Amino acid sequence: LPKVSMVNSCLKKLKFHLATFDMVVKERTTDTAIIEGTWGFEHTKASFRDDIIPFVKNLKELFTSFDQCLIDEVIEVQNIFKQMELAVEQHCAEKTKIQTKMEKVLHENDRLLTQAQNVEIVNIVIHDCMNVDCLTVDACAHCVTTESELKPDFIKKECYETLLQQYHILETHCISLEVNNQLNTEIFQRDTVSSPESAPTFAELFEINDLKAQVQEKDTVILKLKEKLKSFSGDVKERK
Repeated sequence: LPKVSMVNSCLKKLKFHLATFDMVVKERTTDTAIIEGTWGFEHTKASFRDDIIPFVKNLKELFTSFDQCLIDEVIEVQNIFKQMELAVEQHCAEKTKIQTKMEKVLHENDRLLTQAQNVEIVNIVIHDCMNVDCLTVDACAHCVTTESELKPDFIKKECYETLLQQYHILETHCISLEVNNQLNTEIFQRDTVSSPESAPTFAELFEINDLKAQVQEKDTVILKLKEKLKSFSGDVKERK
């Protein structure tokens, strides 16, 4: 709105003219003026000419100016209100755009947050899988190391079992030879005592001596096998 309203100025002028006309009317209508003979045709004519007609003319001009100023101010106020409405509409449109942008930003933040959570979950799963793989590799390496360490023990155990089987076979064979030798000796002694004519021949004696030599040889082998078995048995117990 203008700093100095033209309507107020017109109202002030109108008030001033009305006050001036009121003073004229009071002066012309007093008892003194009528008694003095001033209230007559000439007086009325002069009053209309000098006071009423100029007053009405000025009053019309003031009302015309007042109407124009009032119309101008109303138009100006309407223009200001239109500008305010346009500004409000523009502000609402900008507010809607800002809200739309904020919603997009919030949706983008939610998407990024979900993506970050998914990436974190994937990283956790990958980390756990890597830990499991590392543990598996360590366990496999430990198993390979343990197998490498125990392989000589397994070989020695197999050798021990093989020698033990051979020992049992030789022991059984030696027992059989000893039994046969004992039987042959008893038969030889019995035959020698009963009949000198039935004495063994040299071939039989050689065979008997050969059997004795085989028995002694088997005894030697059995003793060696016993020593090896003792050594292997000691090694296996120490490994355990």
